[in-house]
Amino acid sequence: MLRILLPVITWALQVVSVASAIIPDIRADTNRDGVVDMEGDSDAGNKAIWTEGRGAIFLPNIGDKHSRCPNTDLNSMPLSNDELSFCNDASGHMLLAPEYAAPLKTMPLPSISDGAIAHVYATPRPAYERVRIFLLDDVESPNSTSSWRLVDRQFNFNATQLRAGLTLGIDGREFVKDSEIWDGHVTINFDVYDTPGSINFVRDSVALKVAPILTHHHLQKVETLVSTWANDTNPVQQYFIEQLDAARKAVDISNPLWLFNQSSDIWAQDVVEPAYASMSGPDGPIAIRIMLRSAQSTRTGGRQVFEQMRGPGFGAFQPSGYSGTGFPGSGFGYHTINSYGNLETIPPHRSKRGIFYKAGRVIQGKHYDSFPAQAVRDLIFSNGVQSTLFLETGWLRVGHVDEFIQFVPYDNDLGFTIAIATPDLAINLFQEAQAAGHGEAMAISFDAQPQIDRFKVDMPLYLNLTINDVLSNATFMEINAYAQKWINHNLDILLSEIPLDRDDVIHVPGLFRDRSGGGVYVNPDGLDFYWPPVLKDEYQLGAFLPGAINGIVVGDQYLSPNPFGPVISGEDILAKAPSY
Repeated sequence: MLRILLPVITWALQVVSVASAIIPDIRADTNRDGVVDMEGDSDAGNKAIWTEGRGAIFLPNIGDKHSRCPNTDLNSMPLSNDELSFCNDASGHMLLAPEYAAPLKTMPLPSISDGAIAHVYATPRPAYERVRIFLLDDVESPNSTSSWRLVDRQFNFNATQLRAGLTLGIDGREFVKDSEIWDGHVTINFDVYDTPGSINFVRDSVALKVAPILTHHHLQKVETLVSTWANDTNPVQQYFIEQLDAARKAVDISNPLWLFNQSSDIWAQDVVEPAYASMSGPDGPIAIRIMLRSAQSTRTGGRQVFEQMRGPGFGAFQPSGYSGTGFPGSGFGYHTINSYGNLETIPPHRSKRGIFYKAGRVIQGKHYDSFPAQAVRDLIFSNGVQSTLFLETGWLRVGHVDEFIQFVPYDNDLGFTIAIATPDLAINLFQEAQAAGHGEAMAISFDAQPQIDRFKVDMPLYLNLTINDVLSNATFMEINAYAQKWINHNLDILLSEIPLDRDDVIHVPGLFRDRSGGGVYVNPDGLDFYWPPVLKDEYQLGAFLPGAINGIVVGDQYLSPNPFGPVISGEDILAKAPSY
């Protein structure tokens, strides 16, 4: 018994001997003040355990600083979606964007022997495969790529380096996409050996987590408006861009319009959702933009997120495909449920259940039993900050939350309120106008003739209807009562979570029409049909008038579509109705 224990006792004494002489200390920005404290102990305590309130953060360094990522192969053939998304600043072995690396440092070890070595590496394995660690060789040029070299787990730091202390940087090859694969946590280990090949070492560790991917909300500053350029083949879109640019100038957005130009798909809002990741820096937050591509694999306009937006300080997200989740949930095809008009963000608040959504909370619309793509749901859930609240949008033809809901700044404790399309309000305004003797006023005041002449298009529907025509149409009234039912349902969901007084909700007049379609659900090319089938006893609705609710919030200003409601005594009765 004694002989069996002796080797164990001897080994333990050796480790204690090494440990008593060497006390390794690796530090990160554990207290999140933007610097690694090497003079005091503010980053020394509780550094090996990451919590929501304490623990270092690093960024996914997935921009394309030098525009090196290709869009085609060597034969000028388009890359696949996966190939297109693979390349970024962190896909190789060089630190191309040092400004996005988070600092790591080791305390000098002046008393180690000449033969001492050390290893620095990440665990667990999912983290090791997704983060990079670099050594700063030239401390005089920390912003130069050539000053940094990649550190492998087997890399040996020598005694000279350890005595001086190591200056390191860490970045992420990717961000959290599915927490069941990787939850973003990483432990950086600093193992010091008394001699090369020795089994005796002492270790120190520090915990970090990759910054969460966050979508923007309407209380944040608007810097740039994004849309789609058009040439002479699409004069209507050209006209829209002219108007949008004039509105941009009117609200003092200095940056010019940012326009996609590689696709005829005009719905920029639907193919990309701007997001970001940030960490503390010595001079304030350091952030990288992450442009989320919609989970619509055959929607080629979405490729522009990589082809045109990925660049310095801009990364991108390609949703992966899923099988066994149903057509919409797979991200395959072109389902409108997966457009980003169906994703918005409630500004920061503490919910009625006591959960603090410090960066806001995502809302998405489901279509009855169908949910948006699993890849996007996993992304939001796994980042753990903006947990999705699902509304019901299956009653709409396109099926997007932005067709009836908006979050706008407001003078209350929250700093925001809900603006919501309200058919009942529009109907009431029509009825009041009728009662005042204006029943023969046009329900839609838009003068189409100049655009018909300019664009050579057909006369839009419904322009010849009067207020009397609309109010006497039983089907129209039924359709809008149906819309109001679902809007009330969704407002109840929101108010069950957001501590907002119902009286503070801004009701914006909006009217809907029946756009229910039929037809075969699978196309001859094998792709499932663009529009889902209409369920029994349900409708699929679209806007009867331009939806004022679907505008652009710019600080305390609002760029609204012109509703072109009835004009009474020189005023559009729908345009003047919402006020706060």
